[in-house]
Amino acid sequence: MSLLFESLLTYNFAGEKIKTMQIRKSLLFLFFLFNVITSFSQSIKGKVYDANTNEPLIGADVSLLNTKYSTIVNIDGSFVFRKIPSGTYEVKVRMLGYNNPKNILVDVTSTRTDKKLSFGLTPNANNLKEVTIVGDDNNSAHSARELEKNGSTVQNIFSQKTLQLLPDLTVGGALQRISGVTVQRDNGGEARYAIIRGMNQRYNTTLVNGIKIPSPDDRYRFVPMDIFPSEMLQRLEVIKSLTPSMEGDAIGGVMNLVMKDAPDRFLFTANASGGYSTLFSNTHFSSFNHSDINKKSPAEINGNNYAANAIKDFPNSNLHYKELSTPINSTLGFTIGDRFFQKKLGVILSASYQNLYKGSISERLIPDAQPLTSPQANTPSFSDDYVRQYSTHTNRLGIQNKFDFTINSRNKISLFNLYVHQNDFETRFTPDTTVGLNSSATQSQLQIENRSTWQIQNLYNLTLHGEHQLSDKVKFDWNGVYSIAKKQLPDQSYYQFNATVNKGSNGQITSIDSTIATGSNTINHVWQHNTDQDWAGYANLSYSPTILDQVVEFKGGGLYRYKTRENYYNEYKLESKVSSGQPFNSIDQTPKYFETPATATGNLTAISPNSYTVHEKTADAYLQAKFTVLRKLEVLGGARIENTQQDFKTVMPITFNGAFGNIHYTDLLPSVNFKYLLDHDQDIRLSYFKSISRPGFGEIIPYSYPGEDFTEIGNPKLKHIRADNLDLRYEWFSGLTDQFLVGAFYKKLQNPIEYFVTRNASPSSLFIQPQNTAKATNYGAELVFTKYFGMFGVSANYTYTHSSVTTTKLLYHVVPGVGTITSDTTQTRPLQGQANNIGNISLLYKNPKMGLDIQVAWVYTGDRIAQVSQYYNLDIWQKPFSQLGVSLEKRIAKHFTFFAKVNNLTNSPRKEYIKTPYSVVDKNFQGGYSIPFQDANSNYVVTQRDIYKVNFLAGIRYRF
Repeated sequence: MSLLFESLLTYNFAGEKIKTMQIRKSLLFLFFLFNVITSFSQSIKGKVYDANTNEPLIGADVSLLNTKYSTIVNIDGSFVFRKIPSGTYEVKVRMLGYNNPKNILVDVTSTRTDKKLSFGLTPNANNLKEVTIVGDDNNSAHSARELEKNGSTVQNIFSQKTLQLLPDLTVGGALQRISGVTVQRDNGGEARYAIIRGMNQRYNTTLVNGIKIPSPDDRYRFVPMDIFPSEMLQRLEVIKSLTPSMEGDAIGGVMNLVMKDAPDRFLFTANASGGYSTLFSNTHFSSFNHSDINKKSPAEINGNNYAANAIKDFPNSNLHYKELSTPINSTLGFTIGDRFFQKKLGVILSASYQNLYKGSISERLIPDAQPLTSPQANTPSFSDDYVRQYSTHTNRLGIQNKFDFTINSRNKISLFNLYVHQNDFETRFTPDTTVGLNSSATQSQLQIENRSTWQIQNLYNLTLHGEHQLSDKVKFDWNGVYSIAKKQLPDQSYYQFNATVNKGSNGQITSIDSTIATGSNTINHVWQHNTDQDWAGYANLSYSPTILDQVVEFKGGGLYRYKTRENYYNEYKLESKVSSGQPFNSIDQTPKYFETPATATGNLTAISPNSYTVHEKTADAYLQAKFTVLRKLEVLGGARIENTQQDFKTVMPITFNGAFGNIHYTDLLPSVNFKYLLDHDQDIRLSYFKSISRPGFGEIIPYSYPGEDFTEIGNPKLKHIRADNLDLRYEWFSGLTDQFLVGAFYKKLQNPIEYFVTRNASPSSLFIQPQNTAKATNYGAELVFTKYFGMFGVSANYTYTHSSVTTTKLLYHVVPGVGTITSDTTQTRPLQGQANNIGNISLLYKNPKMGLDIQVAWVYTGDRIAQVSQYYNLDIWQKPFSQLGVSLEKRIAKHFTFFAKVNNLTNSPRKEYIKTPYSVVDKNFQGGYSIPFQDANSNYVVTQRDIYKVNFLAGIRYRF
């Protein structure tokens, strides 16, 4: 154990940076390589396209007859022969299913270079029935561009092929590459929640195949996006404007996960990979044994009146830690599908398994509950600094299947099942240094804490869907849905003990004296589990008559959903009353018992407002119309009405304030979408929609739950949020995958919910609570650009966002003649989680002939508020954060492809800070102790720094 203390206490972060000289050498080499490839003096260039549609014919074979030269048409339809000797050549083009065009003679001389040709191929109608199509265009980037172009809403779409080529393994990671989307990360650095257009995750909705799914989270509605393996998707849609036929509880946007459909022919794919995180190259991964953990608390098993036995009911196995060196990450996946009975029955089964080891080294400062008044008002003060090591072992399993049956030309039904399961085994090791006691050059006093957490998340969705063409003009479709999401936290345990670190004159550690922490509540055990269950029915009826020579679609319908959310929470606090200074050797030798019989029974902890049941009934109805004006202007508009009825009940007696409650409200949500066609490839969109966001279930309960740094409490007085949304966008789809999108958006919110760090009755007591503010605005602009130049491509997006909300803050200051007082003031700031500048740049290389795809992807997120403070100018911000990733695929045989993914190549640390000059705070720090991990003479104080290191993964993919 002492070796682990030493490795963490003497951890040197200087090795985390890649040297500037190495980066320069790499860039110079890449620049030289690019020039070698592109600077040949003589070439033959051209394009091959479908003569009827003008679409590029990717994969067409181009050759120079009677020579060794041949190539394949690139993704933009181009081909090129470089460094061709002088002479006359006959260029031949062939493409399966097309008539071969006439060969073209080209004369290449040393003085005339860059011959540019054009081949327009016509389909061979006689052979089309015999053509076997290789690949599925529904999974391509081209199909995503077509959906964006032809859709009625403002949206961005990633195809299955695009997701496959990204450096990311989960949907959460992929979302950060989409225009206007940033992410919040977990303790291991993995992207978990999405923020769309600066709107916190609470303002966004998650759908699977257009159906809303519940969240496994115990307090909130939003779904953690890291539980979905990205390889299970056919495409990922981020929808930024709503129509009346869509549920109205999305202000930022909607994430629609479209799962794989049954193929038109037999399909089988499989993949396997391995890799590791370099974080554990020099730091051991810490794991614990969970086999003895009981998933139910003693009170659940035996009743609240059972006198829990400190030895029998609380085994120590999960507090025994084993160190692993360079644990190996691994993934497996497969998809199989086909159609039967003359193509009437389609079947697909897909599964993905990920076994990952991740973590972080986290340096933290904990602000005092009350700031200082000197040298200026609201000067931040800190009570603690420590280094935390997180080690998380994640098992992630996703399984889906779908059956669709075509009854006849007018009727079709399908059955879809999705099951996602995730285990997270996390250890948190914290050597906690008390600032006021850490002033000696030869001795440091620590409070050591170990915490073991096993978190289980499950999500299941079953959807029965029907489509019926009742007549030439009338369609009817419906969905019957059952969904359930669960989370379990069985016996989260943590304990503390004291340590005195002795140092020599050279500053090196000479010995560590460990003693059991005196005082109460040093060994804690927490059980928590919740379920979120939905029963829902959807129905839509459309009628499409012809009016004034134009087809007009009238559509109406609605849904009814009955939701039950249940949460159980129980915490046991064990004592370790021993003589001060008794040596600590292991947790097994620590005497633990209940100080009082009342605590031993669990009555005080099992019966708490943290255990509750919520019912929610949602009844929606809508009516919309879609029509075209003057053949170029498409209009889709209407209104939706949503009625929400909630009731909740905790296990507390009725005399408890907030023990139960009822909440009812109804919202009318109009919307209209205009789409004006400039030509076949260009359009302008304008939309308006009104939408809402409902508080999380746990947020309206008077719960109290310990967070990572502060206790979190609920607020039964929360109101739901309403918003007006405007969108304007110009779109140009200039090629098969090329696009140029530029637009602007504006949002006005009523009663937005923000999380505030609030002082309790005592100045030393802080908690976090959700609260409504009066109003807020959010506006910005987006730019998306994708363009291929032969085999090379660039994909980039940039979003500027500005939000504004005014809230009441506290000012702790000295008034001459009066003394120290706390007064109210107001401050205008951005919404929590909103970054002014976010962007992505990907450099792409695609060589169809070699079967090679390379992508270098960089993502950037500007500074944003991570935590709102109750004090003026003391909000905690996240510094600008960027990550560089690389991925590649290379065909190595007829059915086999090698792939590799590298994430966080530059080892970017994540930092949080307060916008107060370091010099101001450091001069007033307790005991003259210098604040650790700071940039000297900077204009801010760093309160947290997380190191994740580089992650590698490589594997083989098989496709039949």
